[in-house]
Amino acid sequence: MRKIILIISFIFAVNQNIIGQYLYSSNADTLDVQIEFNNLDLALINKFNPQKPLWIPVVESVTQSFMMGAFNFVTGSEFAKIGISTIKHNFERGWATDADGFPTNMVGHPLQGTVYFNLARSSGYNYWVSLGVASIGSWQWEYFMENEPPSLNDQIMTSYGGSLIGEVFFKLSNLIIDESTVGTERFFRELGAGIFNPGRLFNRLIYGRASRVTNSQLYKKDHYFGEIAFGGNYIAEGTDFESGEKNPMLTFDFTYGRLFKNSKIKPFDFFRLRTAINFKKQPLIGQLNLYNIFVGNVISYENKSRFLYGVLGYFDYLENNVYQIGATGIGLGIGYRTQPQKNIQFIGTLNVGSILMGGANSDYAADNNVDFLDSARTYNMGPGALLKAEALLKFSFGSFYLGYNFWWIHTWDGAPGDELIGMLAPKFRVRVYENWFIGSEYLYYHRRGKYADLENRSFKNNEVRIFIGYAF
Repeated sequence: MRKIILIISFIFAVNQNIIGQYLYSSNADTLDVQIEFNNLDLALINKFNPQKPLWIPVVESVTQSFMMGAFNFVTGSEFAKIGISTIKHNFERGWATDADGFPTNMVGHPLQGTVYFNLARSSGYNYWVSLGVASIGSWQWEYFMENEPPSLNDQIMTSYGGSLIGEVFFKLSNLIIDESTVGTERFFRELGAGIFNPGRLFNRLIYGRASRVTNSQLYKKDHYFGEIAFGGNYIAEGTDFESGEKNPMLTFDFTYGRLFKNSKIKPFDFFRLRTAINFKKQPLIGQLNLYNIFVGNVISYENKSRFLYGVLGYFDYLENNVYQIGATGIGLGIGYRTQPQKNIQFIGTLNVGSILMGGANSDYAADNNVDFLDSARTYNMGPGALLKAEALLKFSFGSFYLGYNFWWIHTWDGAPGDELIGMLAPKFRVRVYENWFIGSEYLYYHRRGKYADLENRSFKNNEVRIFIGYAF
C-alpha cells in the first residue's frame, strides 16, 4: 500500500506537462520542456539552504537507529534485546552474514538506508558525503542495535544500495516540492515528497523549509518521462503456459535526464527506475530495478549520432513465486544512439559490472544454516558480476525494446557454488490515443546452479505481461 500511495502521490504532485524522454520520444532533442534546470543561482541556494554542520545528519542517523531499536524492543523483537554484553560480543565476533528473509535483506535494508542518506543530502551535502553518513548509520545499527553479529550484507545493502535509491528519491522529491505554493496544494506536495523521502521531510520541518514561501528556484529539476501501466502477468512454472498463476500488476517506469544530451555527465544526471506492484498471489513488490550514471562522457559525430561511456550504478530486485533475484553493483557502460529520424531510431547500451552483494533462491540454501543462528535462508548470497544489454527501436507509433540481464553470484553463505542467472525481456508498446498506449512484455528466465558438493540444478520459466498505460 505504501508503494501505491507513493506512485499516486507522485503523479498528482508533479508537473503534468508531457515531457518527452529520450528512450521513447521521437523528438527528444527539440522538445519545448516546461521545467527549468541547470541555471540555479548558487549564491541564492546557499542563502536559503545553507549547508548544515556535518555532525547534525550524523547525530540524526544515530538517533533514528535508537528510535527504531526502541520500537522493535517495545514490540517484542528478539534481535532488539540488546545490552553491553551484546555490543561487546558483536565487536568480538566481527562481520558475518544473516538469515533475514529475501525482501528484508534485498529491499528492506536499502529503504532504511535511504533515510540515513537523505538526512545528509537534505542538509546540503553531495552524494558521496551522504553515502558516508548512510554507512555510519548502518554501521551503528549493525554493531549496537542488534544482538546478532553485524551483517556485512546489510552494511553493503543499507549504505550503498540505500544511497542509490536515496538519490533517486531526492531527485523525485525535487520535482514535487514547490515552495511558491501555499494551502492545500503545498500540504499535498510536502506530503507526496515525504512519503518516500521521510528523512528529507523531517529536515524540512525542523529547518522551517516545509512552510517557507518563496518564488526562488532552489532545487535542480531536469527533464523526466514517466509512464504508469496496469495489466496482468502470467508466471509459468516452466517453459510452457499450462501451469502457473495469473496476477493483476501495476508498473511504474520513470526516467530522469537525457542519456545522450550533455557532453559531461555528473552523478545521477541520468537514472531509470522501474517498479512492479502485485495485487494477488505474488509478492507485493515484484520488481525494483534502477541504474544510474555516476560519471560519463558523450561524443557527438557529424551525422548527429552519439556515443557515451561512463561508470554506472545498479540495483536489481525481482521476486515472484518462482524465482528471487537481488543485486547491487557498480560497473562500466557504453551506449550508442543513431541520428534522430522522423520514423525510426536505434539506441543501444552495454554494461559490465561487479556485484557487491547479491542473492538468488536455491533449493539447497535451506540445508546450510547460518553459523551463529539455528536457522537458514531460502537463498544463496554473495558477490559476483553482471552484464546488461539493451536495444531499442523507436517508431512513430511506438517502440520495440529488447533487454538481457545476466547475474553471476558466488555463494558466501548458503550452498557452496555459483548461481548463473539470465533474463531475456522483449517488450512492444503501441500508442493508441494521445498519451495512452498498450503493450506486451515477455520474460524468459533461466538459472544454472553449479555447486561444489551437490548436484547441479537448471531452471527455466516464462512470464507474459499485457498492459495498458499512460505516459506523462
